[in-house]
Amino acid sequence: PRVAGSQLAMPIVLLCMGSEMLYVLEQRLHAQSISSIKSRRVIEDVLKTMFSRSFVTELFRPQSLYSTRAIKQIFVRLAHSSIMRLNEASMDKLYDLMLMGFKRQILCCKTPLEIFTLTNQHLETLLAILKHHTLDA
Repeated sequence: PRVAGSQLAMPIVLLCMGSEMLYVLEQRLHAQSISSIKSRRVIEDVLKTMFSRSFVTELFRPQSLYSTRAIKQIFVRLAHSSIMRLNEASMDKLYDLMLMGFKRQILCCKTPLEIFTLTNQHLETLLAILKHHTLDA
């Protein structure tokens, strides 16, 4: 059976926004002089949750886009899957930064190939972040 393109958009939304979240978290951890051990643990825990088999299986199931509220709740759970805790105001700011970055990037894409390239660049950057934090061990 054919699946509408919109039914396949969730992976792009969550992977790109999840990448944005990790960029901001990594920058804030560094700016606040959090120890490399704790920073590595936060990044690794969030990435492990984000790429867990159950999360990825659900993510790639053809489905309608989630509401903004439901997407935000996913990121609240992702952020809190580590030792890090964010208060509501901090999580709101983080989510706003993620959403603003994602919207800007998507609006700059003119073709489906550019959206694919954007998503692929995010995945490659996540791999580089993970390697960087693993090498710091």
